[in-house]
Formats: sequence, structure tokens, C-alpha cells
Amino acid sequence: MYSEDISDSHKHVVSVLQDGVTKLPPELDEAGNVEYKTKLDNTSSHRAIHLATQLQWRLAEGDGHALYIVGVHDNGDVVGISDEEFEHTIDTLENMAQQLDNARIVSIKKRVLHDSERVVAEVRLAQKAPLPQTELRVAVLGDYGAGKSTVLGCLTHGEADDGRGKARLNLMRHQHELESGHTSSITLSTVGFDGDGRVQNYTNNRSAEHIFQRSQHVVTFIDTCGHAKHLKTTARALTGYSPHVFCVVIPADAVEVSTTTREYIQIAAALGMPLMVAVSKMDIADKAGFAALMHELLGTLDAVLPERSKCIVVNVDEHQSLADDMMRMSVVPIFTTSAVRTLGFGDLTAVLGKSLAKRVAYSTDGVKPFEFHIEHLYSIDTVGTVATGWVHNGAVAAGGAADTQQLVIGPDSSGNFVEADVSSIHTLRTPTESAKAGMSASLAIQPRSPITIQKGMVVLGADQLEAGGRRISSEFTATVTVLCSDLVKMQAVVVHIRSTYHLATIVDIGSSTELQPLGCAQATTGLRLRLSGNVRELIYPGMPVVARDGRSLTFAGRVTAAM
Repeated sequence: MYSEDISDSHKHVVSVLQDGVTKLPPELDEAGNVEYKTKLDNTSSHRAIHLATQLQWRLAEGDGHALYIVGVHDNGDVVGISDEEFEHTIDTLENMAQQLDNARIVSIKKRVLHDSERVVAEVRLAQKAPLPQTELRVAVLGDYGAGKSTVLGCLTHGEADDGRGKARLNLMRHQHELESGHTSSITLSTVGFDGDGRVQNYTNNRSAEHIFQRSQHVVTFIDTCGHAKHLKTTARALTGYSPHVFCVVIPADAVEVSTTTREYIQIAAALGMPLMVAVSKMDIADKAGFAALMHELLGTLDAVLPERSKCIVVNVDEHQSLADDMMRMSVVPIFTTSAVRTLGFGDLTAVLGKSLAKRVAYSTDGVKPFEFHIEHLYSIDTVGTVATGWVHNGAVAAGGAADTQQLVIGPDSSGNFVEADVSSIHTLRTPTESAKAGMSASLAIQPRSPITIQKGMVVLGADQLEAGGRRISSEFTATVTVLCSDLVKMQAVVVHIRSTYHLATIVDIGSSTELQPLGCAQATTGLRLRLSGNVRELIYPGMPVVARDGRSLTFAGRVTAAM
């Protein structure tokens, strides 16, 4: 389906189609959906890629619509072109639209200039209505030097590593990361799958936007930090980025399963998360050492997750059943990979391509209260504050919620919410009219009252603040898996809630007999915690919490009640 309607806000006051028009306003290079082109012919392959990218940007500026004015210089001079040049130009525009896979020419209107056989034209293009898409979020966890970023570099770019970290360079964002080779921030990367299950990554796509446009199923990898000094960042990824699956990466040349790896496996159990294991660096593993490592790994998984089967995946055919079993938390698949030899990634990508997150149920009228968790913030001059995050429930449309409910945003440190409006929406970097549960989204948010928008805030229906056990509170209870053996009453810990964190005090603790040693599947207890400094948060049952003490994790679990 293509939309052929262009709103009045996108129309020119002066049209090149009007008789006698010899001058238009100069082209706006940095804004708008209107592009002037004198002519387009004899384009090189590099130039063709640039033109397609330019079209994609103009479409985004026009909410899926673009207007190309042909036969006009950038300064607005109307000069016209010959019929042959016009045909070449239209062919080039068609090729540009085909490169994007989701656009086409919807109308061509031309005028012959007086006293000349030269022509000018308005060519309108529109985006194809986006296909129904699903998204799976995978948190990639592992110890310092496990090879997480290298594995993701191979998955997302399809390139072999050179044994010195070449593949991971595509994911690193900061100069110090490039110099040290270690991740210090959360990085999101993507692999898509089209309707026929073909992998869409940077080997066959120019950009993330192109991957999203060609994919019906999108896997978003959340690359975390391995070093203890960046534990705060990793903890925020676990509670604030709404992962559906944990992928723990273990190097094949490790002499043992590290304490950090054991903790991540325990956190998966505590939060009730599907788990997969990727063994990296198989090209440098020796047979005896690898056998010992796998024996210890299987023993750890049996101790922490005794109810789940373990499966070492090697050239399997039943990817769908394996993916279903993993998402049902009945099996933990173990993949052996080598980034240098690009081995083992076929099964890994095939299983992820078949794995679907739990669908959100809607009522019979298609309405469910809207809830959006803010992960990151941007400030754009022409738009204002833009929040990126995950839609947990319901739907929202630009200009308001899909069911006309009033939206609120908060809480601030005092627990206050204010009314807010959503003026525009992008899902998977594509302008859309609405965002629905189970997808990443970017919302342009305009609060109706002063409030400092921060990571970790929530946008939801005003009538949902007290629904479903939600409370704006500074105290709550949680059932947690203890990752250390020295929890005591009145102990101070840093508690991560969504994409924010607060200092908290353990007010009460379960019976000491419930505190089991690390590695025991029953190492759970009930805690009562109070946020320090009169801070109040939106708390609700089932919300994940992770706590740390300095550079070590203390416990992980889910909220049982807000007090």
C-alpha cells in the first residue's frame, strides 16, 4: 500500500507548474521534504547511493512524502531540461525508490516552458506503508574480554575478525573504547529478517534504516560492558532496556566459568528470562581445556536452572522448535562460534530469526492502556525533547493516545507526574502515525507543565498511575536471588529501577536460612527496601530490580509490592 496524499503543509505556495513562473524560493538544504534537481543522468554507483540516501531523508522529513522539482537549480532558477534528459531523470528517480525498497513515484506533472521545448516537472514520491514487524531484544552479557562486541560485529556486519578485534570496531562509539578494545557504554546493533527469513545486515544493506525497512522481524542486540568499573552501565541495560533474552558469552579458552558469568546466569533465573550461551574464540581453544570448560558450564547451568534442558547446537535443522523451547524457558541452547573463521553463526542467527517475544494481549476493542519506558533522551532544535524506549503496553498516536486517554510523564524525584502530549513518532527509525506494544519507539514529547525529563521516566495513561498495583512510593518489597552471602539489615545498596538508579536501604530481610550460597537454584529471599533521600518512584509488581555494592552485584529479582 502506498499513500498518495500529501498534506497542505508540504505544498509549495509557488508551483513550477504555474505558467510564467521563472523563479522559486531557494532550496532548503537542511530541512523539508522538497528537493530541487536540474537533472539526473549518468550517475555513478557512488552517486546513486548518495541520491537514495538523500531521498530517504526527504521522505523522513515529509512523514513519508517527498516532492522532487525537476529542471530547477538549487537557487530556485527555473531552467528546464530536454525531453531526453527528463526521461533519464525519471529513470534515476525510479531506481532511487527501488533501492529503498519501500518507496515509489506516485505522480508526475510537467510543464513545457514558453518559447522552448524544455520541460520542468513536479515528481511526488511516497513511502510504502510499513509491514507488520516484530522485535526481539537480546542483552549480550559476559566477562571482561569474553568477545561480546566481536561476536556482535560478525553478526551485524557479516565480516570475519582478524584475531585482533577488527570486527568489534564497528560497534564501538568512543575513542577510549577503540584504544582499549573494551566497551564502556551500552551499544545497540541490529540484524533483521525479511518475510522469507533471509538475514538483513550490513553486508546487504547500507544503513540501519534500510535494514528496518526490509525486515519483518528485527533482533536488537544490547551490547553491555564486561569490566567491573562499568557495572553501573550493565545493570542499567538489564533493568532499563527491556531485554527479552539473555545471551551470555563465554570464551572457549577460559580456564573456568568466571564468577561474573555465574552471576549473569543467576540473574537470568531470578528474572525468569530465556537464556542462550555463545561460546566464542573456538579457533584458539584446545580440546582438553574446552572439554573441561563445557563440563563446568553444564554443571553451573544444572545447578542454577535445573528445570531447563541444555542443548549444544551444531548444524541443527529444527531451528523453530529450538527457538520456541528457548522462549518458553524449557531449554538453554549453547552455540560454539569463531569470529575469525565465521563458524557457528548460521545456527545462532537462524534461532534468533525464529524467536518471538511474548505478545501483548489487547482487549476485544484493540485498546490497552499505554505505557512507555524512556531509555535515552535527545534534544532536537526543530522538535524539542525526543525520548527513545520501549512500548510495554497499549498504543499511542501522534497528537495523543490511540484511545484518546490523557498521557502523563514522570515521576520526578518527588514522585510527581505532569500531563504531556506526543507530537510525532518514529518506530525503528521510520516516521509512523502510531507506536504499539512490543516495539522500540522514539516519541517527541511536550509536557504541559515544567518538568525535567530524565532517563527512567515513564509515559502512560493518567488513569493508570494507581492501576495494576502501581504506586508512587519510596518503599517496596521484592523477591530476589542473592549474589553475595553478607546481606544485613540497614545495609546500603544501589538499586537499579528501569533506566535510573537510587541509593536504598535494606529495611527487612527474609530468614537467614533462605540465604543460600552462590550457585544454588534456591538462593532467593524476600527483601524490603527503602529509597534514600525522600526519593519516590513509580513501583509496580513484577518490575525487575538489580542492586550493586561498589563494583559487585548484590542481588537481582522482581518487585512483589509497593508499600
